[in-house]
Amino acid sequence: MDLDKLAAAADSFAAQHDDPAAVPLHHWRLFLEVCRLDGRTTYRELQQRLNLNNSSVSRTVNALGEQHRTGRSGLGLLITYPDPEEGRRYCVTLSPRGHALLRQLQAL
Repeated sequence: MDLDKLAAAADSFAAQHDDPAAVPLHHWRLFLEVCRLDGRTTYRELQQRLNLNNSSVSRTVNALGEQHRTGRSGLGLLITYPDPEEGRRYCVTLSPRGHALLRQLQAL
């Protein structure tokens, strides 16, 4: 593993936030997991893959989405929408900004 590339990737992700020092590690992990799943997944799949509970996944997806649960703007990296096959389930996908960040990370 090239630690310089890993550090550069972490810096690119943290730069999306107003306060880069305040970006929790599980936000980074969840974003990367959505990327690994071809940019589309469900809350449940994220729970299982990251060993997080539903409320942690929900809070993290909101923080990486359009609006943080505290009411301030989220990072705008993810979009959520109801699953067309199961109305009670929500899907998570990369937003255009999320895709741009993924391309930036892949270029490292």
